[in-house]
Amino acid sequence: MVDPLLDVQELTVTFAGERSTVTAVDHVNFRIHPGETLGLVGESGSGKSVTAFSILRLLQPPGRVTAGRVLFEGRDLLALSETEMRAVRGARISLIFQEPMTALNPVMRVGDQIAEALTVHGLASRSDARARAVELLEAVKITDAGRRVRDYPHQLSGGMRQR
Repeated sequence: MVDPLLDVQELTVTFAGERSTVTAVDHVNFRIHPGETLGLVGESGSGKSVTAFSILRLLQPPGRVTAGRVLFEGRDLLALSETEMRAVRGARISLIFQEPMTALNPVMRVGDQIAEALTVHGLASRSDARARAVELLEAVKITDAGRRVRDYPHQLSGGMRQR
């Protein structure tokens, strides 16, 4: 049996208010093995986004992970320093937002945003990043990637923005 890529154990997230504390995620457990896909489904306000933000340590106060472990590639993400987490977040594990229009900077060209992510994570030099951005757009089946790399997010369809 292959070790899970992501192993969420007893994840509990609370939001402390002036009068009370609300548990938004209550002892959630799941494992995702290499090649598997997991969909979190639920009503609005059921904790799907809070779970995802907690895994990536992007949860904003007053939200707080109060229990559990999040093992990614065998490392507990909740125990990493912020510097260590930055090396993992975006480079090894990412979140695809439900609303793709809000995930991209509307005043930056798509290719520049991809190139910036590649250079920040040390995956390409500044000079190679633009060509790599075109390759990545091609890899996710964006037609005419060489031209699309110069488009702004509003010029792409919702599905293209998610890819």
